[in-house]
Amino acid sequence: MMTALSNKHSYKVISLLLKTVIFILSIWYIFQKLTNTNVALNFDEIISKIYSPYFFIALLLVVLNWGIEAVKWKYLIQKMELISYSTALKSILSGVTISIFTPNRVGEFAGRVFYLKSTDKVKATMISLTGSMFQLSVTILAGITACIFYYYQHKNEPVILNFISLNNLLLLLITLALLLFSIIFIYLKRNSLSHRIKNVFFLFNSKEMFNTFALSLLRYLVFSFQYYLVLLVFGIDAGLINSFVLIAITFFVTSAIPTFALTELTVRGASSVYFFSTVTNDTTSIITASIVIWIINLAIPAIIGGAFIWNLNFFED
Repeated sequence: MMTALSNKHSYKVISLLLKTVIFILSIWYIFQKLTNTNVALNFDEIISKIYSPYFFIALLLVVLNWGIEAVKWKYLIQKMELISYSTALKSILSGVTISIFTPNRVGEFAGRVFYLKSTDKVKATMISLTGSMFQLSVTILAGITACIFYYYQHKNEPVILNFISLNNLLLLLITLALLLFSIIFIYLKRNSLSHRIKNVFFLFNSKEMFNTFALSLLRYLVFSFQYYLVLLVFGIDAGLINSFVLIAITFFVTSAIPTFALTELTVRGASSVYFFSTVTNDTTSIITASIVIWIINLAIPAIIGGAFIWNLNFFED
């Protein structure tokens, strides 16, 4: 009895230490990114842009952006555990707090699965991964479509020619085809998969997968529109269609490049400058817009999520 109580007390102490470390690391990382950027940010200018209606709308869309993700998570995890929308949103924001200092934000699943009360954590992680794969699929499909569109519209531009070639696009399409064939192969061989994996992998029917894809697409359109509005705030107007194409290519490249937490903003900024240099020479505004979209979409939600990480359940009761 005493041993059980001692172990329970130890788990609580370890859990509290983990949450404290997560909170400190997330705040430290955000502070480091804002004070050690490659561009000398003019915070007075940035603050003055807050009064722009475009910026106000972009800020409001943060709620819609993560709200859609919370709906998607609630929709997916209901197969294993029924949770409220409020719990789903808290777990999503907790995931942002944990993931902001991890490579390619791989820690996002932890905030979600450790908020659950009864679901097997391995199965919940696989469901979270399913949602992430749908979101990544939308980014890849939009990016490839944008690359093809831009290639045929701007064949003679050196910047695009250095990045996009017909051969590379065909290679990407072949890769997607192989991925599709792999999924079909796994489906045909589903009877030979382990029972635990099979129960999760084939948990969703075609309608549920379509709904998950639709939610992922809607969220993609929301944060793409946010990016477009922030670009307008800083005087970068390439036209609606052209801007969305460049944004899609930028998201495509940044999602494909593995990044450590400390280099994420550098990769984002460099990719933005590379592609948007076709429409403007204002490098500072491009990078500043990229950093501002990071602040409102990730840094602020991560700070808010810091209030919810204390409810994470790292150890079973």
